[in-house]
Amino acid sequence: MDPEGFVVLVAMEIHLDNLPTYAGGLGLLAGDLLFSAADLNYPMVGVTLLHDKGYVWHDVSQGKVIDHEEPYNPLEHCEKLDLKLRLELKTTPIHLSVWRYNVKGIRREVPVYLLDANVPENPPQLRSLTSRVYIESSWGERLLKELILGLGALQLVEKLRLPVSKFHLNESHAGFLAVELIKRSGNLMDVKRKVVFTTHTPLPHGHEEFEYNLVEKHYEVPQVVKEVSPGKLKMTRLLEAVSGYYNCVSHKFSLVHRLIFPGSDPEYITNGVHHVRWVYSRVADFYDERLPGWREEPGKLTYVVAQPLEKVLAVKRACKTALVEYVNSWAYSNGTFQARAFTVAARRRITGYKRLTLILQDLELLEELAKKHGLQLVFSGTVHPADGSGRGELSKILDLASTLKHVKIAFIGKRGVNLEKLVAAGSDLWLHTPRPPFEACGTSWMRAALNLTPTLASRDGGVLEAIVDGHNGWLFGRNVMLPNEPLDDKEEAGDMYAKLKEAIELYYSNPKAYALICARSTATIAPYFNSHRALLEYVARAYVQP
Repeated sequence: MDPEGFVVLVAMEIHLDNLPTYAGGLGLLAGDLLFSAADLNYPMVGVTLLHDKGYVWHDVSQGKVIDHEEPYNPLEHCEKLDLKLRLELKTTPIHLSVWRYNVKGIRREVPVYLLDANVPENPPQLRSLTSRVYIESSWGERLLKELILGLGALQLVEKLRLPVSKFHLNESHAGFLAVELIKRSGNLMDVKRKVVFTTHTPLPHGHEEFEYNLVEKHYEVPQVVKEVSPGKLKMTRLLEAVSGYYNCVSHKFSLVHRLIFPGSDPEYITNGVHHVRWVYSRVADFYDERLPGWREEPGKLTYVVAQPLEKVLAVKRACKTALVEYVNSWAYSNGTFQARAFTVAARRRITGYKRLTLILQDLELLEELAKKHGLQLVFSGTVHPADGSGRGELSKILDLASTLKHVKIAFIGKRGVNLEKLVAAGSDLWLHTPRPPFEACGTSWMRAALNLTPTLASRDGGVLEAIVDGHNGWLFGRNVMLPNEPLDDKEEAGDMYAKLKEAIELYYSNPKAYALICARSTATIAPYFNSHRALLEYVARAYVQP
């Protein structure tokens, strides 16, 4: 049933094709949901910030990491609207221009509105507020960004006279939209009828808390909000209390969230990725030939498991050849990659809890595997400039690369849709190693599965709903539920290495059996863990009228 108006999805980051308007999984998910809405003809719009200087990408020169901005010209990708917003803050008004990007799907175009503070009416120190994703000079600057996102999104839909069925607030960053609705209505039940809230991480950066004296320098907080969230403005607690529906993004995460926030009772809707936009061209050609209709109906991908394994092997070889050519031409590496060697890839936002370097715990064992079979590791991702743990992970990768003789290591610090697809399709095994319980869901393993690549994963997030050990991928380690529960990385790595050996030996001894696991990965994961299914769950459970 169609809603009475549009669902307005508000997020600090939304991934739009090749624009650098995102940092990680939250932005990728938001973008994929909007692409699915365009395919399925569901009335949605997105609202985010312009982020015309992007996030960050890395180059490596003489062993040193160099960070780069990601500037783009919005005139080349977006339409500038004849519309200005003015947020009446207590300190100073903030003026915003508005850009529109149209997400083109099978059945409709879904507009995404990008708010831009770089206008002459603003003083110079405010014009960069909407320029970069999550990169700020102070906590006060972060607060202003969130005020722009929440208050700006609300004022925008009013200026556009857009009928709104629901505001879908992604992460606590968008919470000031709900605060403003409370201020206007004074009735929490009225607000509950309008607000859907999704939390995407158990980590503190997704559950911001602001001192009221800091907030009220700029914006008057209504008394009822202070009663719901006494002492501090705790955004997640507030949004849980004033949302008609709120959810986590995997089953395990919903259980972990209850432990972190006693008294919470979230639903869960597991993430999904768009089943077409993340498929590498060579894999898509194979699906077009063998599985007609898969672009419109992701359930068709179930039948990949019935295709000749020789064809699956041929597709994977072609993809790996393309990845090896890219690595040898553009990546930072400790040697020449070969198409015949077993290739493991991890492409993630690089930060401590993701544990990208877990596989580098036992270099002697890795060297033995490489001497016996051939082993290549591709690490790809980006580090927030202020993230010391992520910087340490990246430094370790680069340092150890220079010490290994037989294991080939490559690092790719660039970003983009085409690169994401190439790395996912060109690897033999995907690596997903977050430290439990800090991964809310993860989506990189879903993109790998779309590209006929099985995953070796720690027991955290959404993989627990998808991977059957030894059947369509591999699982290792303990299923830890509490953040402070002790976990021995050495033991975790030992279990991981056992599964890695199992995968490598199968790959070389019985290629068709390995190809069957590749096909099972796609057949069991892609038909369910896609954004079409996720959107339809939101429609049925979160966007329904009260």
